Amino acid sequence: MKLLIVDDSLMDRRLLTRLLQKANVPYPILEATDGQEALKIVSENYKDIKLIFLDWQMPNMDGLEFMRGMVKVKDVSHIPIVMVSASGSDENKKQAYDVNPKLAGYIVKPFNPETLLNTIKPYL
Repeated sequence: MKLLIVDDSLMDRRLLTRLLQKANVPYPILEATDGQEALKIVSENYKDIKLIFLDWQMPNMDGLEFMRGMVKVKDVSHIPIVMVSASGSDENKKQAYDVNPKLAGYIVKPFNPETLLNTIKPYL
């Protein structure tokens, strides 16, 4: 099983990776810098990806566009997605849940590590 972090910020990807490693999450971590790259990774690894961490604001293809594609494809729509975004308004949260009613969580950056770990615990 693998985890996928989709974020255009190298610093944010590294921060999340370190947090998961410190929490002894035993899965290899894949990384993508935008939704397009993430779709390619998902298409090549969809049987192994257990959870996706998804930023909203990215170049080329943002998080919402990525989720719109994911929820329509039977083979990947079951993969839990946690939105990890600096956009924390109620409207943005509503929009994310409208696109993906099965969204596993919505965490606002900067986040408390405990909040993130509690959010993903049911999926690991």
